[in-house]
Amino acid sequence: MEKNILALMLQKYDSFTRSERKIVDYVLEHQKETQYISITDLSAECEVAVSTVSLFCRKLKLAGFNDFKLELARAALPAGSGGSQLTGEVLPEDSLGTVMGKVLHAHQDELNNAYHMLSEAAVIRAVDLIRGAGQVVCLGQGNHSVVALAAWAQFSTTTPKFKTIQDSHMQTVVLSTLTEKDVVLYFSHSGATHEVLDAAEVIRGRGAKLILVTRYLNSPASAYADTVLLCGPNEQPFQFGSSSAFIAQMYVVEVLLSEFVRRDPESAERNRQSVGKALTQKCV
Repeated sequence: MEKNILALMLQKYDSFTRSERKIVDYVLEHQKETQYISITDLSAECEVAVSTVSLFCRKLKLAGFNDFKLELARAALPAGSGGSQLTGEVLPEDSLGTVMGKVLHAHQDELNNAYHMLSEAAVIRAVDLIRGAGQVVCLGQGNHSVVALAAWAQFSTTTPKFKTIQDSHMQTVVLSTLTEKDVVLYFSHSGATHEVLDAAEVIRGRGAKLILVTRYLNSPASAYADTVLLCGPNEQPFQFGSSSAFIAQMYVVEVLLSEFVRRDPESAERNRQSVGKALTQKCV
């Protein structure tokens, strides 16, 4: 794209509909915030339909809203930056000690943000669902599948009801056989991928419950969830599966596990003793 996205929007401003001009006005006034917002939240802020936002992006000859955010982030880069200042944290001239300190403080800040974003009522509802479930299936796509695997590993030492599936084909098989007593714990930063929406449709169709761990309360998948656990950083469009998102989601896992154990410490301890005794046989 020869012109940056801001210049292109201004050039085409008079040709846009009234609703589309609302989008341009909002983006120009909130350029930084728009890089992190979901398409659902942007439509709500501008009081237009989600389809209007999608059509607006196509008028700019972009593939979709994520492409729009990429162009918006690119337009915000200083000339000649080459993308090195995307996070505004680690710089080429930094020493290793400075890099270590910046990463530490960034992750400390992210944990603090995760604490403030997480709702006690949502956690209580999630643990209630987990305790009453016949089985709990932990799922996620891409980097979030690692969090799902870690959640299963953490909970499996306290209860046998947790499982995870990494293969997408087998995920569909398992979801298709859920019952009304089952719960799915799904990790998705955006809550707006085809995978999570397809899974949510199947979960609802089977009458099972969905606990969604996501960054956006108004994400499309949130409409299907029985409870939403909010966490995660404001990722820039050029960031794909940052460690900050992983750390925030793992914080949520630890909170859920701690509250689950607190509700029934005796049962959790019996399972942990059994697991510990079995694992000692693996030690040299």
